Amino acid sequence: MNALKAGFARVNINPKLGTVINGYFKPRHVKGILDDLEVNALAIECNGKKALILTVDTCGIKQELALKFRTAAAKAAGIDVEAVYLHVTHTHTGAFLVEEGGKTELEDEYINFVLGRISDVAVYAFADLKDAKMGYGTGHAPNVAFVRRYVMKDGSIKPTPALTTPISLVPLAVLPTTLFPLFALQEKMQRISF
Repeated sequence: MNALKAGFARVNINPKLGTVINGYFKPRHVKGILDDLEVNALAIECNGKKALILTVDTCGIKQELALKFRTAAAKAAGIDVEAVYLHVTHTHTGAFLVEEGGKTELEDEYINFVLGRISDVAVYAFADLKDAKMGYGTGHAPNVAFVRRYVMKDGSIKPTPALTTPISLVPLAVLPTTLFPLFALQEKMQRISF
């Protein structure tokens, strides 16, 4: 008998036009949507113990706000907050999720919107629980990331010089392209998450 169950859910968290966007060290605001921003949830249950893994399309979330998001998901799903794991995709084209300093009404509104959507996705993921199998392996993912620091001809280290800058020598490091381990869950012989 298989005691493992897994469920998956996804919700949209696209911000309103005018909301501040993270990244690139200059003010930017939402002018339109090219690709949807999402919260993905993987619910897992085994022998009566439950856990939830959340992935949020944003650049970063400080611990205090992350705890609010985890607490909301836990309450909605009826599980302990310690069983809710949250991480972000580190997109530089998602809305800003910061609670302190310099926020506008749109940013406050967006945080509350995402809080509600995280509660929703937690409920949806647990409602989707099905018998599952778990496995792991390795994968290959070239060009997923890049080194942002370069050793210059004078020996100094600089962040990402312009592509046309002739004074850079080599990246500070070489990124591995092998992903290990990959975690996979299957239901009825179809992969549902990893």
